[in-house]
Parts: sequence; C-alpha cells; structure tokens
Amino acid sequence: MRTMNTMEGSADQPRRSWTVFLAIVVGFNLMVMALLFAAWFSSKLRPPSPDWNGTWKLDAARSTVSAPRMTVSITPDGMYHSVGAGGGTAKFLCDGKERQATDILTAFCTQKNNSDLEITSFRNGSKVFTAEWELSPDGNTLTIKSTRFHTDGSVKAKESHYTRTSGSTGFVGGWKDVNPLDGSALIWQISVGSRAVHFSYPEREIHADASLNGTDTVFQGQLASPGGTIAVMKRGPREFELTNKMHGQVVSVGYWRISGDGRSLTESYWVPSRSNDKLVRVYDKQ
Repeated sequence: MRTMNTMEGSADQPRRSWTVFLAIVVGFNLMVMALLFAAWFSSKLRPPSPDWNGTWKLDAARSTVSAPRMTVSITPDGMYHSVGAGGGTAKFLCDGKERQATDILTAFCTQKNNSDLEITSFRNGSKVFTAEWELSPDGNTLTIKSTRFHTDGSVKAKESHYTRTSGSTGFVGGWKDVNPLDGSALIWQISVGSRAVHFSYPEREIHADASLNGTDTVFQGQLASPGGTIAVMKRGPREFELTNKMHGQVVSVGYWRISGDGRSLTESYWVPSRSNDKLVRVYDKQ
C-alpha cells in the first residue's frame, strides 16, 4: 500500500509542477498586457507635442512616393471621365459648352483632334485653372500643361508627364505620373491644440480643422477635392492615425509621425488593399 501511494505521489508531482508553470506563464503574460495597456492609455491621455506646431518643407531626397495613377474612360456619347489616385473624379464633354465637371467646378472642353484637347474650369464664375492635354505621336506619353489662378491674383503654371499603363489609342486608358513628387505639397503649416489640429497647404489654398477623435472632417479651400474628408485620431503625443475618404468611401489610411528631436515629420499613406505600396513623404521643420 505504501509503495502504491508513493507511486501515485510521484505521478502527481509532474502534474503539480506543470500547473505551477502554467500559472506563472499566465500571470506573467497578464502582467505584460497590463503594463502595455497602461503605457498605451497613458500616451492617449497626454496632449499632442508642441513640436507639431510650425511650418514644414518637403524633403524630396528622403521621400518615396509610388507614382500616382490616372484613369481616363469615355462613354458612347463622348463624355470623358477621369479618376485620380486619390479617388477624385471629373467629367467633361469636349463640345465647347460649359458643363458640370465636379461637385463644385464647371468646365469648357474643346478637342482639336485625337491627340489634343483644352479644358478651362470655373468655380462660381471665376476661372480656377486651364489644362492642355497632348498625346505623343506614338500615343504612349501624355503631357498636361496646366495653369492655376489663385484667389490672391497669382498664377502658377505646371507641366506633368504621364506614361501609358493600359489602353492603346487616344486618351482612354491608365496613366502613371513620371514625376510623382510634382503633386506633393511643398509647404505644410500645422497648429495643434489638445483636441484638434489645424493644417494647411498654402500653395494649394487647402486647409482643414480636424478633431483628434477620428471624426471625418471636410477639406476647405478653392482647390479642395469635392467629397474629400480626413479623419485624424491621436495615437500618442507624436503620432496621429489618418483615414482619407472620397464621398464616404475609404481611399487611403496612414499616419503622421514626429521625430524624437522634433525636426522631422513623416507622412505615410497607403490604399487598404495595397498595404505594401506605401507613399512616404518627409518634411523638415523650418
């Protein structure tokens, strides 16, 4: 009998040791989770760093931008539809008549031939920009010469070059920007409070006042894309989480992040379905 009890006690010993080991592991994991949650919660409570405030300038050498794409299609009645990488859309019929192009813009379009067309856009009767589209003789390169007319009376000209990614003839097809940073804001101005952030892109005349609780905020300004919104959520004093939408549909997500020394701001965006294809822009404090 004593021998049997001894054997049973010996058999129970590994089970008790295993139970103690599991209890230690579970307890340790719970402690780690509690510490991580406390750190996360503490960072959420702290106000945004004052390092956000100021004027920032794009550092092209440290930025990596996937080339923006534009898709052009045409309906049987001759109406062109263009869709940009950010989800912005426009439509125009090249019959020389003023027509609604976007939610806030009207446009005149005239097409000289199969490789040249001109567009002039207005907002509330004031000319906003003109654009000349020109195809190369082989049809694989699209040059767009545009001119923007700002509310302060200044005029800014720009020339963009695209290479064909789909389609075969005419303007219809997919197009990739040869110089993707051309469309990036060069100057960015930011001012943060405890609950909101104000930011603007002076050369684009676009600004927004966004709450830091993830609420959708409409972009303001003469050249703001109709239907475009941004939601900003504070993840910590030095990082904001972003969601961009077009007409209520998510077109990109990302973050803004301030470096430890407060001299560098990184902006990164990506399409949810293509998380490996990120746009990264780096700005230096001025």
